[in-house]
Amino acid sequence: MNIIEDIQASVLKLLVNSLGQLSDGIMLASKEGFTSGKMLDYIYNNKPNGRFLIGKMIDKIYLNHRGWQDIRKRKENLLLSLNEAVNYTLESKNNARICDVASGPARYIIESLVNFKDKDVTAELRDIDERWLDEARQKAQQEGVKVDCKVANALREEDFNFEKTPDIFVASGFYDWFNDKDIVEKSMRYIYNALPNQGYFVFSIQAGHYILGPVNKVFKDFNNHQLKMVVWDKNVIDSILSKTGFKTIAIKSDELGHYPVYLAKKGC
Repeated sequence: MNIIEDIQASVLKLLVNSLGQLSDGIMLASKEGFTSGKMLDYIYNNKPNGRFLIGKMIDKIYLNHRGWQDIRKRKENLLLSLNEAVNYTLESKNNARICDVASGPARYIIESLVNFKDKDVTAELRDIDERWLDEARQKAQQEGVKVDCKVANALREEDFNFEKTPDIFVASGFYDWFNDKDIVEKSMRYIYNALPNQGYFVFSIQAGHYILGPVNKVFKDFNNHQLKMVVWDKNVIDSILSKTGFKTIAIKSDELGHYPVYLAKKGC
C-alpha cells in the first residue's frame, strides 16, 4: 500500500468534507460528481463562488489549481483541433459532418457548430446515457444550432451504423476510464472503419495527473461511483494509432503534457 498516498487522500477527504463544502465548486463535485457535465461547466466558467468570504476564497484556490487550468487548456485545444478538422474537410467538399461517440453534454461540439453557423456543418451526438443527450439538446437550442442525438454504445461495433457518414469523429476524455489497451484499440478501429478516406479523428487522453491516486479515492464520478481515472503512456497511444491505420496530423497540449489532444487522419 502507498502510505503517502493514503495520507494525502485522508487529508484531502477531511478538507473536502469540512471547509471545502463552503466552496461552490467543491460542493458541486461532491454532489454531482468530479467528472460530471455540470462540474466541468463550472470549471470552464471559472468564476469563484461560495458561502461567505472564506467559501469564495477556497473556491478561487480550487479553480486556480494547476489541474483545472490544464483541463481548461484541454477544452481550448479540443475546440481548436475540431475547428481545424472542419476547415480541412470544407476545403475538399461543401459540408462537414461531426460525430462524438461518447458526447456527454458536448459543449465543445456545440461551440464549434456556433463558429460555423454560416457553413453546412452538422453534428450527431451519441452517448450511452440519455441524460447527457437531453442536456446537449437544451444547450444546442439555446445557442441556435441543431444536433442529432442517439443513444449508442461507443464500444459496440453494431452501433457504428450511420445514416449520414461522419467526416470527423470525436472522443474527448473517453479513454480516461479504460486501463486496457485492447479496449482503446477496439474503439479506434471502429472509428477508423466508419470514417471515409481522408476523414479526421479528434481525441484526448490523460497522460499525467498531479494527484491521481488521492483524487480517485476521495471523489465520485457522474454515476456516483468511485472515480477510476487512468493515465496513458503517450507512446502506447501512438502505437495503437499506427496499428489501427491513423496518421497523426497534430498534437496540442498543456505545458506539462498532461492532456494531449490529437488530430489524426485516415488515409494520409
